[in-house]
Amino acid sequence: MKLTIQRLNHTGDGIAINNNIVHFIPKTIPKDIIEVKEEDVITKKNYNIVTNYKLITPSSNREEIKCPYYKECGGCQLLGLNCKDQLKYKKEKVIDIFKKYTNLGINPEIIRTNNYHYRNKITLHAKDGKLGLYEKNTNKIIVIKECLLVSNEINSIIPILQNKIKINNVKQIIIKQMNKDIMIQFIGKINKDEVIKELSKIVSSIYENDSLIYGNIYLEENLSEYKFYISPNSFFQINREGTIKIYEKVKEYLGSNNDNVLDLYCGTGTIGIYVSKYCKHITGIEINSSSVNNANKNIKENKLKNIKILEGDVGTLLKNDYKYDAIIVDPPRSGLDKRTKDTLLKMKSKKIIYVSCNPLTLARDINDLKEDFHLKDITLIDMFPNTYHVETVMLLEKEDV
Repeated sequence: MKLTIQRLNHTGDGIAINNNIVHFIPKTIPKDIIEVKEEDVITKKNYNIVTNYKLITPSSNREEIKCPYYKECGGCQLLGLNCKDQLKYKKEKVIDIFKKYTNLGINPEIIRTNNYHYRNKITLHAKDGKLGLYEKNTNKIIVIKECLLVSNEINSIIPILQNKIKINNVKQIIIKQMNKDIMIQFIGKINKDEVIKELSKIVSSIYENDSLIYGNIYLEENLSEYKFYISPNSFFQINREGTIKIYEKVKEYLGSNNDNVLDLYCGTGTIGIYVSKYCKHITGIEINSSSVNNANKNIKENKLKNIKILEGDVGTLLKNDYKYDAIIVDPPRSGLDKRTKDTLLKMKSKKIIYVSCNPLTLARDINDLKEDFHLKDITLIDMFPNTYHVETVMLLEKEDV
């Protein structure tokens, strides 16, 4: 069976139609012509999934795939698509989602970042002495020598972990890098003496689960004039270049001379700290205790007196009895819960700046807020090149305040 890829769905899989049946084909791009065997088709009720194919005629939009693990690995859905068309796909995807779920017409700017070596973190999986990344939709490990998305410094450590350290009792190895410093966290049990001997000269921190066994407690990152300290279990954006572009856009939307600003899902306090000079006071709310500890350290180390962090669930701590000039929200992929949205609608705030990594939950939330808060501007940042993910920064304003 020959199929021609017509377009990509929202998760980056190619779509082809044959005999009025929709086929989803991962790792293809529009205008590819492929050949598929019957045994490589999984039949569902209303569609088919193609698990393997032969590329007959490559699309003119294809570029050379530099990764030898591309076809098996669960990441990099768009690696074969050129940069220009990746940006076009992501922009059109968000436009389509907003039209479908909010009935709002948008035309966002999309800002690109470097296509390779942008990640400052990788999570490697270990099983039966093998170390690598998961095959798509399985727990099968693909042993890799390097990942083209992570930094060269992180890549240089992977062969050492594979060849010089016993990992039989390890489930995961998480490697983070800030500036030139590297933190490694082993999930499982290790021979501490062996690990320290092999890694102490090239990394700054080694953790066994949550216990520091060598080096510094924190990694240190610099963004603009501020320093940020990150521990193993605290969230920090994985693309430094993209992070700065997001925070600059938040700062632009926020404007200057703000009396009180609310920073929800504030993590390690990075956004609030980054915009702190434009606010008299900022209140952050974060549920992860490790991130709260990091946030308070970041506030102290940057000698800021105008930021207070509350630990707990946003939906529980958020109150509608206080006026904020602006509310910044940067929720997880699941978006805002109903209780939080109901409270936001009751609050006397001029604007909401919404940072999102999931256009679907963003559109759902905007649809619930749009009667009171009107969409003023939207910007996309390509934080995750070669994948279907895209980051969104949106400005909403309440016109009657």
